[in-house]
Amino acid sequence: MASRILISEDPLETRIAVLENEQLVELFIQPSGRKKLIGNIYNGRVSSVIPGLEAAFVDIGIGRNAFLHVRDFIPHSSHDWRFDIYGANGNGEEESDDSNDSVIDSEDMGESVGMDEAIASPLNIADYLVEGQSVLVQMEKEPLGQKGCRVTANISLPGRFIVFFPNAAHVAISRRIENDDERVRLEQIGTNLTQGENGIILRTAAEGVTQEDLETEYNALKARWTVIKSDSDNNDAPALLYEDAGILNQVIRDQLSPQTQGIVVEGEGAYKKIENYVSQIMPEFRQKVRHYQEAIPLFRARGIEAEIERLLQRRVWLKSGGYLVIDETEALTVIDVNTGRDRGGSNLEETALATNLEAIPELARQMRLRDIGGIIVVDFIDMLSTRNQTVVMEQLQAALTDDRSHPTLFSMTELGLVQLTRKRVRKSLLKGLSQPCPYCKGEGIVFAKSTMVTRILRRLEELLLEDPRDSISLHVHPSLSEEINTNWSDYLKELSSRYETRVRVVAEPGVHLEGIHESFDT
Repeated sequence: MASRILISEDPLETRIAVLENEQLVELFIQPSGRKKLIGNIYNGRVSSVIPGLEAAFVDIGIGRNAFLHVRDFIPHSSHDWRFDIYGANGNGEEESDDSNDSVIDSEDMGESVGMDEAIASPLNIADYLVEGQSVLVQMEKEPLGQKGCRVTANISLPGRFIVFFPNAAHVAISRRIENDDERVRLEQIGTNLTQGENGIILRTAAEGVTQEDLETEYNALKARWTVIKSDSDNNDAPALLYEDAGILNQVIRDQLSPQTQGIVVEGEGAYKKIENYVSQIMPEFRQKVRHYQEAIPLFRARGIEAEIERLLQRRVWLKSGGYLVIDETEALTVIDVNTGRDRGGSNLEETALATNLEAIPELARQMRLRDIGGIIVVDFIDMLSTRNQTVVMEQLQAALTDDRSHPTLFSMTELGLVQLTRKRVRKSLLKGLSQPCPYCKGEGIVFAKSTMVTRILRRLEELLLEDPRDSISLHVHPSLSEEINTNWSDYLKELSSRYETRVRVVAEPGVHLEGIHESFDT
């Protein structure tokens, strides 16, 4: 499927939009100054062992103890719990970081060579860990709400073609590589490389790659692990030993494919990083990297800003007049399909089927865009026909094949409810861009302070672009004014100098947290 990657980096945040057939399907947002934690490797110290949970809490130096379950501690190659590629990292999934923010790309999960199915036997955490013990772990899930982060001792180091497992002994081939001869070739290469000493997954991108290139990357990943292991021996716990690739490199690494038609980058620094990285990993794509330097910001010019606004709304309209309602709760997310103004069918059953089928590609897209994880329940419009129900389930399964997190789909219930699970490794887009609303005691949401600061500063620059004046003032909630004037004063000065205009962000008591009032002097 033809794809395009749009990247925008400014002093406020880095944003990456992935388009398929010119339609936005994935969005990654990382505020400036906030580092990604997923994939980082730490030398941790066991703070406590909880036999009742068969887990331990590990101090990794981030202020909140990490959760380590016994299944994530036992090496996958051990006799107690033999490695099964479909069980990697708990459920065999990786999401891009923001894809891809997890450790392994589920799109590249493969079939292990010469391995039996996983055999689980009773495991007691107290047999393996004691309080005060040092343990090498990797961040698997970021803290979510009241839950701390989750870590694993089954380390993985992802590359462009290979995922390297220092504590395993297996060779696996991406299940997306379907050519039998190519699978045999890659299996032989992988076996020769590992010699049974460690494990690897040969990713989808490895298809057709020469043995020399695969060996080069394998040796680089193995050398990286040697350095990490040496650092762990020389640093007292807790300590950060390795930081995974930044969001720019990570998304390019996992999203770049022969179907990628272009990479458009806004921001001088980001352009240089991407140009250098692409030249290293896929030099043939160098000519597809373009530096965007137009006056109108990239995301605004391409309509991405409007898409982001719509992603924060509960209701998603369909072309027929039907709509989806998406509600995220602490336990699960519910997606409700409604006919709305759609009356296109000759009878209720026909209308229900048509609306359900129209809703399927959109709800699949919304799950990817909003990065909804955990348990998801879809309430389709009731259909009496078993055949129609089968058609809907088949179409839904097909629509989910492009999701890099590979949701697990369950059968439709008698009430027309469909359950699926999608791995959650970080906050959904909605949770990341919002906070509980102080006006309604947490029953609703408003934009988070950081999001509002970004919106205010962007609005200020838009006004300067559209209608330059001698002086422009934005009147906002006092807490936002204080945040901007304290921490973003240099940015205001830079805008003032660039547009030769006096700019001010003024506290206005009584203004809503999301309110922005403008005033001008000619």
